[in-house]
Amino acid sequence: MDISEEMSEKRLLERLRNEEDNFVERKTVADQNDVLRVAVSFANSAPIGMGCVIYLGVKNDGTLDDHNFNPDDLQKKVNRMLQKTYPRVPYQQRAIQVGEKQIVAVVVLGSELRPHFAGPSFVRRGSESMEATQEQLGLLIAQRSSKVYRLSQHIGKPITLSIKCVQPNGYFSLNRDGAKLFDCNESWVTVHRTSLHPPIYVSYPLENVNLGFDHQYGRLELFTSENHPL
Repeated sequence: MDISEEMSEKRLLERLRNEEDNFVERKTVADQNDVLRVAVSFANSAPIGMGCVIYLGVKNDGTLDDHNFNPDDLQKKVNRMLQKTYPRVPYQQRAIQVGEKQIVAVVVLGSELRPHFAGPSFVRRGSESMEATQEQLGLLIAQRSSKVYRLSQHIGKPITLSIKCVQPNGYFSLNRDGAKLFDCNESWVTVHRTSLHPPIYVSYPLENVNLGFDHQYGRLELFTSENHPL
């Protein structure tokens, strides 16, 4: 979706009058504190890239707010509120003329970075509580999978890597090697093959990975497969 088209005054006025649009909210200035909750819900729920609009200075029935306000000051306040979202909600805003008054339109996009929260998440680092980075938040979400959760407990630790090498004729061999678990997410796991010269990083699709335990060395064992030509 072209955000510039969604931000045009013509388009914003059309949606202001459309009472059947489920991705439009109208708020008086007195209700502006609800912007944070509505923006997060739009970013989490709308189709990715779709523009949703919060109109400020308008009653729910579409009539203009009775209160006088400065549109520039209101936009600055909205910016401060939406800076509290985590990850940051994608949005743009502008003042538009309606009759003799201006109102503020906040266009929020359905986000590919969902889920968003109305505030940061925190993790422990040593003896301190730190704001989670985007990568840490992604790992927290991915840990809903038991496989990712188990892998995440071994990041930075030695593991045994067992690779089933399959030939086109159906024969296969099993190669076992030491490695270090470097990273994982909901899509792949990355290992550092330190025994190779030079050492390399290799990523395997998570769906092709199974977990076990190497009792000989007392560590996680990661099973995967590779196809090899004759």
